[in-house]
Amino acid sequence: MQPLRRLRDRNSLKAMDRIVRECPLAELAEAPSMGHNLTMFYQLPIFENLCPSWEKVLHLGTREIFAKGSRIFFTPDNVDGLYYIMDGSIEINLHTVHGPEKVLFIEGKGCIFGEVSCFVGGDAEEASARTRSDTTLYYFKKETIEKVIAPQYPGQMIELVQILAYKSRMFSDLLTDELISNEFTRVCKMLVYLVRFKEVKIESGQNRVTFVPDMTQLDIARLMGVHRVTVTKAVSDLKRRGIIRQFTRKCLDITNFPELLNLVEAIDR
Repeated sequence: MQPLRRLRDRNSLKAMDRIVRECPLAELAEAPSMGHNLTMFYQLPIFENLCPSWEKVLHLGTREIFAKGSRIFFTPDNVDGLYYIMDGSIEINLHTVHGPEKVLFIEGKGCIFGEVSCFVGGDAEEASARTRSDTTLYYFKKETIEKVIAPQYPGQMIELVQILAYKSRMFSDLLTDELISNEFTRVCKMLVYLVRFKEVKIESGQNRVTFVPDMTQLDIARLMGVHRVTVTKAVSDLKRRGIIRQFTRKCLDITNFPELLNLVEAIDR
């Protein structure tokens, strides 16, 4: 069995779907660091390197550089094209009159975003895009995609369809989870997904898992679409149970990972 690859860049983003694609399901089920519920691989809404062949058509796009925290497009803006991330990362946010701002998903290098607004037309409705770091993008007009890329570069169009499929699968799983699970359960699952996403090596019988998550409790709350206090209460409960010792951007110290898995799986059953 080929071991799952470790992330070379601690700050990089990588879709769990890509791990599923590159490793047979039987091997994932047998791997000691893997849980039993394979749907969890689709439920951390972070993507990277799903459209690498678009680098071959950069000459057809327009290069744009954004500083960290920049709004690429906002709700009233008309979007008549899509973006390819050459470097950096962005988040797509949902804005509503109810509750906190929700992060729909995060994308890093080698991914495309803005495809829905590009092909459906009109403004960006309730969504906006913001950079999480200094970011280099290439903007492709809809006309260029339809008249040049689609007929001459079919491989790029297949990747475009694939990333839409990944996002659709992710939203379906997250919606199902939101409907059937309470907030405490969802926080527990997010922590398990985060361990899987970071590809932390876990030996058979290992209890303690410590790593740099590069995410805060506020980040988890925004991905879930809940207030930070909801995540804080859940983490405090896990600390009281002796399952977690610390959760900051620089350290997630899980003292009893098997018990965290058992807690999630017991609730699922």
